Amino acid sequence: MTRRLAGLALLPATAVTAGAATHALTFEAALLLGAFGLLILVPFVPGLIEVWRPRDRYPLPVDMDYVKDPRHLGRSARALLAAALRGDQGPPGRRTVTLSKVEAVEVHDRLDVSAGASLSAIQLARGPMVVGERATCDRDLYARAGARIGEGAVLRTLACDGRAALGRGVRIARWLDVEGDAHVGPQSHLGASAAAAGFLELADGVTFERLWGAPVRTAGFRGARELPPAPAPFALPDVLEIRDLEDLASLHRGDLVVGPGETFDRPLVVRGDLRVETDAVVDRTVKVYGDLTLAPGALLLGDAFVEGAVVVGEGAAVRGCVFSQRSVELRRGARVGAPGLVKSVVGKRSVTLAGDVAVHGYVLTDGRGCVTCRGSD
Repeated sequence: MTRRLAGLALLPATAVTAGAATHALTFEAALLLGAFGLLILVPFVPGLIEVWRPRDRYPLPVDMDYVKDPRHLGRSARALLAAALRGDQGPPGRRTVTLSKVEAVEVHDRLDVSAGASLSAIQLARGPMVVGERATCDRDLYARAGARIGEGAVLRTLACDGRAALGRGVRIARWLDVEGDAHVGPQSHLGASAAAAGFLELADGVTFERLWGAPVRTAGFRGARELPPAPAPFALPDVLEIRDLEDLASLHRGDLVVGPGETFDRPLVVRGDLRVETDAVVDRTVKVYGDLTLAPGALLLGDAFVEGAVVVGEGAAVRGCVFSQRSVELRRGARVGAPGLVKSVVGKRSVTLAGDVAVHGYVLTDGRGCVTCRGSD
């Protein structure tokens, strides 16, 4: 009886303690939930403030007429050197100028570099420049007239205001920029960029990354091909009438072959491979999820956007641009663009040019670009 009374006496104290603990746990849980909710809301606060009191309501200005200058590197180098020399008209000799750092510049009325010589200063020739075989220069070269580079020479950069001729096996470490026409000899390497205001002609075995020319052409070039004019703009249906992709383009869920002599006059979306046979014409732009092959003599008047490989066959032509996520191969006699019609050939992994090829505009690759004239007949 005494023990039962003692237990009853202790019961209220235990209940009070348990109630306090439960209350403390409930408060902590509420605090944690509140903190969690606050953390979720924090990222949305700037947006909510902008909605409530907008300060950035106007779009960023975009220059829709901007076009990237393919000769930016050469023109920038000329401008920097001209500013540093302040239009130097003094006697030939060595100057010290400040460009990105203090540099030595050797000014010549005419520059003749002997075979096997090594140059370590910037060279400026007011007249012609001749670099002998196997000579090296680890600084910039600038010729205000023509330039002739001997076999096996190794140069950092070359800017030339006249015509330029590079011999066999010349290596350009960074870039080449020519105001006139440029001939590049066999087995030469053109560094990260080569551009010419006139034509840029490449012999067999030349390797490259980015090219620009009017046109870029390869050995054996036989002249421009006359292309049909661009077709009239494709008549788009009213927005309210567009139900699916097939209202805008001809959709093919597998492979497609455009037969010999056929003409296809709708934009094309091909989920598989597309092959355009000999003398067939595709008037519009194509989007291909597989590979694109233009057989000899085929004609594409629009652009080509291709996930796989692109092969432009012998004598085939593209009036528009060519973009491939893999590789582009232009076989003998292929043409892209036309005089006055600047276009691009872009192969992410590689671009291969055969003989008698012409591209009016850009040729670019993140991988390997090469010219293979031999065996391409």
